[in-house]
Amino acid sequence: MCGVQGEELSRYEQIALMIAGEIIRGTYNEGEKVSGRTILAGQYGVSPETVRKALALLQARQVVDVVPGSGVIILSRQAAKEFIEDFHEHNSLEVLERRLDNLIRQRNKLNAEIDKLVKEIVHFKTSLLKNMQNAEEVLVAPDSPLVGKSVQEAQLRTVTGVIVTAVRRRGRWYASPGTELRLSPGDLLLVVGKQKAVERLRRLAEGKLEHPDG
Repeated sequence: MCGVQGEELSRYEQIALMIAGEIIRGTYNEGEKVSGRTILAGQYGVSPETVRKALALLQARQVVDVVPGSGVIILSRQAAKEFIEDFHEHNSLEVLERRLDNLIRQRNKLNAEIDKLVKEIVHFKTSLLKNMQNAEEVLVAPDSPLVGKSVQEAQLRTVTGVIVTAVRRRGRWYASPGTELRLSPGDLLLVVGKQKAVERLRRLAEGKLEHPDG
């Protein structure tokens, strides 16, 4: 439809473009009087009101002249051409503006999610740093009964009374270690707890104390 996507236009705008296109192609000639709204409505398969709105668009651009009780007079093929070109340009701009609006909304939503994530990271790092300042390090020995177990499986908080805040392995810290991280010889546990509880964990980690679960 003259380079304009029909689904982005109202029905009367589509009809206006169709009539203008037929004027350009010579279906209707300048000075010719064509049928009234009712006949045009039947020709294009729309309501007379839709045709009225379409003709109003064309009349405003001096493509046609609507004479009440007489019919529609074709005024200018050049005006019809300019109408289509201007309409296409305007519609394309609106499409671009809608796309820009959608992208801006998506960007704003993404920025909000990024801000939220940054705040969570800052909070997490602040909490971790605070824990690290008050924490002690415990090394897991090769013959420790903790080897092969996760912090949760070893029930270190229940058994020793300490909280393991992180595990350091080969220079990398694993904060709040989950069940997927099984302890290995050489792992460094970052723990928080009373001194007596920490010493109990240290003996367990060094293999000098047997784990209650055997």
